[in-house]
Amino acid sequence: MLAVRASFFLALTLTLPLACSAQAAQPLDPLDTLNRINRNYNTLKDACREPDTGAARGHYYCSGVTLRMVNDGPFNPWDYSPYAIKIGATSYSWIRKDLSTKILIHPAGFILRTPTDAAALGLPVKEQGWTCIYAFDGGTGPERKWYGCGFFDSREPPRAAQAVMTNRNAALAYGTCAEAGVSTAEQWTQKYTGLLKGPIQYSQCSWNAEKPSDWNAMIRVHESRTNTTNKDPFAYSAQVNEFMLKNASASNDGSENMKYIDAFIYNVNSTHNFATRGDQAPPKPEDGLTSARNFQKKLQARGYSVPILRLDFTKPPEQRFSYVTADQAIDLASAGGAQPVPGQPAPRYIASATWIERHDPGTGKNEWTLNVTPTAQGKAIQASDQDALYQELFALRGADRQWRDHEKSSGSMRQQLSCLVQNYPGKTEWNLEPFRPTVTPQEAAKAGCNPVPARAPQYIASADWVKRYDPGTRQEEWTLSVVPTAAGRALPNEQAGALYEQLFALRGADGNWRDNEKSAGSMRQQLNCVLANYRGKTPWNLEPFRPALSDSETRAAGCNPVPR
Repeated sequence: MLAVRASFFLALTLTLPLACSAQAAQPLDPLDTLNRINRNYNTLKDACREPDTGAARGHYYCSGVTLRMVNDGPFNPWDYSPYAIKIGATSYSWIRKDLSTKILIHPAGFILRTPTDAAALGLPVKEQGWTCIYAFDGGTGPERKWYGCGFFDSREPPRAAQAVMTNRNAALAYGTCAEAGVSTAEQWTQKYTGLLKGPIQYSQCSWNAEKPSDWNAMIRVHESRTNTTNKDPFAYSAQVNEFMLKNASASNDGSENMKYIDAFIYNVNSTHNFATRGDQAPPKPEDGLTSARNFQKKLQARGYSVPILRLDFTKPPEQRFSYVTADQAIDLASAGGAQPVPGQPAPRYIASATWIERHDPGTGKNEWTLNVTPTAQGKAIQASDQDALYQELFALRGADRQWRDHEKSSGSMRQQLSCLVQNYPGKTEWNLEPFRPTVTPQEAAKAGCNPVPARAPQYIASADWVKRYDPGTRQEEWTLSVVPTAAGRALPNEQAGALYEQLFALRGADGNWRDNEKSAGSMRQQLNCVLANYRGKTPWNLEPFRPALSDSETRAAGCNPVPR
């Protein structure tokens, strides 16, 4: 955000969102909206639940205020910025009475209605999309995978430590704190100290958006840092946290979120814009009221009318937000207060879609299979409207880790569905496997719609961690003891990248590597050096603590350079 930005797997029961339309409804009284938002700001709930299932949700679901502060310009405030498109997610913040936040990144923005309030008002409910929250600004960018929630290292984050959840957003919610062994505020503050270990903004882990215990820890962490240093200016209690929402489209079109906007806001005490990652020009001061008025008119042009509220951090918490008629750019009474209302349910083409883990003879190991049963309507339209069929299936299961993490060949699941519809129209169940490659339609049909990926040569026989004394540092250090296969040992120097990729896939997510490689690229450079100069050795010993130097310096040190 800130620059300075088989075993049978029971799938979660997800409810597809209702299709919504902008129809005139009873206008929402702006004072009712104001009172509800102030109440949410001052209500300290830590046990939000889905009203029908009782499943636990994150604090944002029924408490606090979720907001996005944004500049005004030749775009809609709810649309996705070019940088957010790269991440696949957009940054919000969450404020509440028990947080000391008083600094926002822009003078104006908008508030999203809580799901609990939306359900009570009979308005569309934002059930899915939130991924994680950071205690402070997370410097989110493409380096943080999983929609801005991964470690700041451009690697796909591990998922072994994620707890099982049963709510409607469980497939998307994720946090690296669990992977880093951090579950309490005390563990967080011990691990992320800033200063010599680097700014907290980039090193901190993310908290799972749907775990109440993670929200409690986030609040305690945020409030524990009452001040900070000039080298780490965004990790203290006056600053905002960062709450990530997955984009609803791959383009800049954020209109999906219009129906969830509760109010526009402006900070009465600030015209300051912080620099954010992806900015093309230096930030300039901005009048928040002017921006909020423009936002309000843009939303009204799209069929919705909501009030502008003032946000004043100098007022008592009970008066944090206020409504002034003169601030409004439109007459809310004559505008009719048009609000989105639930429409008719979208057509249902999929009766069920369940994940099964089973042995695949082609790969020789267990693989995930999505077992899909279409409805009669789905069977009827399968040949004439495959896209609608696929889109419903993707909306139902596309965010599941089994699909997202294992579809290595883009478009594979869509192609398998198309192949089955064209070649086996009589089937009443479809089995789709994310691991399969995307091939030509002819090749897919020839393989019975089950093409097998070509097996890559194996270059690593084993890779194990050993802790041993290092005479250079005079202390115990972690060593990755690597035994290559004959194919790995025989690789030409220029193909060392393939060797590294396999090694990283095996051990790159390990804490011994991730937490100790202080010099980016050190392990890759040591591997390149050993392959070029000592390929006959057994084993190859690579140590994450070593610095990344030039090729000649690394070779001169016997591939084992000592930190300076």
